[in-house]
Amino acid sequence: MNLKYNYWYFQKAIKKEVCNKIITASLKKSKKKGTIENKKVNSKYRNCWVSWINDKWIYDILNPFIHLANRNAGWNFEWDWNESCQFTHYDKNQFYSWHCDQLINSFKDSNKNINGKTRKLSLTLQLTDESRYEGGDFQFKSFFKKKVKIDTVKSAKELGTIIIFPSFIYHQITPITHGTRESLVNWSLGKPFI
Repeated sequence: MNLKYNYWYFQKAIKKEVCNKIITASLKKSKKKGTIENKKVNSKYRNCWVSWINDKWIYDILNPFIHLANRNAGWNFEWDWNESCQFTHYDKNQFYSWHCDQLINSFKDSNKNINGKTRKLSLTLQLTDESRYEGGDFQFKSFFKKKVKIDTVKSAKELGTIIIFPSFIYHQITPITHGTRESLVNWSLGKPFI
């Protein structure tokens, strides 16, 4: 699918105090190693820590940005549910290699708000000030006329920046070379495109 915009971002959209509040709430949750699509830990492709949070006040902050990006980028995807938010913590040498957030099949789940749906839009909120780490670049991969384009989003490192993109777009977080990077990730679900 050719898109005019592969991602849309809001630079420094969330204040530092709110980012710190999200970090504090997320650190109260139990953490585990991040998994890949088959729910298995595979440190060759992904090496980070995650915990899950679904506080309503967080969705109240994020959802207006999702609606705005969906409209402004011209995607106009229909969606009606958010998954739990994933708080992601990267230490030195940790990363998440190339992946997309939605595979071909829709979800099979006992929760009626998730069952039969797919991830339509992905969101990442940068929670760590860029001065606290090195590496950890947010990159997108696109394909056009047999050429691969890698786009590093420099402003993605700025505290409070939100990036929203279609969940089928390939992206990665490069290895952290110094310090710690924390972010909040969320997915907006809807009925399959076809």
